[in-house]
Amino acid sequence: MKIFLILFGLAALLGILFFYGCVRSSAPTLSLNNKPAGKVLVVYYSQSPNQNTKIVAEWIHQQVGGDIFEIEMVTPYSDSYRQVLEESKRDNAAGIKPEIKPFKQDPADYDIIFIGSPVWYGTYAPPVGSFLASTDWSGKIIVPFCTHGGGGAGTLYADMAAACPKATMLEGLAARGSNVVERVLRRSTAHKESPDLVIAWLNRILE
Repeated sequence: MKIFLILFGLAALLGILFFYGCVRSSAPTLSLNNKPAGKVLVVYYSQSPNQNTKIVAEWIHQQVGGDIFEIEMVTPYSDSYRQVLEESKRDNAAGIKPEIKPFKQDPADYDIIFIGSPVWYGTYAPPVGSFLASTDWSGKIIVPFCTHGGGGAGTLYADMAAACPKATMLEGLAARGSNVVERVLRRSTAHKESPDLVIAWLNRILE
């Protein structure tokens, strides 16, 4: 009976913590001070089972409005995330830019483009490189964002700036994603970060 009560208590505590985590991640307490001036596009590539980068992209889109597009490969990487990392490492080493599906609208028609990627081997995913190479970024404002497992953005910001030398690059956002254990448990970025992280960042760069 005592063991049952202990287990019941632990289950209740975990339930409370899970509920708190969900509330924290879905209910921002901050508000956006200024909207971006110009036509806005949020673009992201999200491959992990937990869709970490997609979550952050949606938080950004909820605040800045405009349009949101997902970068999709014509021939996707493997269904195995471990294999995906190996395939992307191969593409990065060989300078391969995998073919991506066209968007319904031309990114060149936008003034401010938020571009999101997971951090793989210290930089952006190869499909994001394909997207960057597909457009003339002259006169555009690019805002990078990324998700990572604890190692930060690496050289992603510098690499993106180098790929778009004619664009103006604003301060990027690096959101902590899930680690290996949490990935198995299907715990996503939303359990580590909240929309407040995005809003505080936007308030800095949109002053």
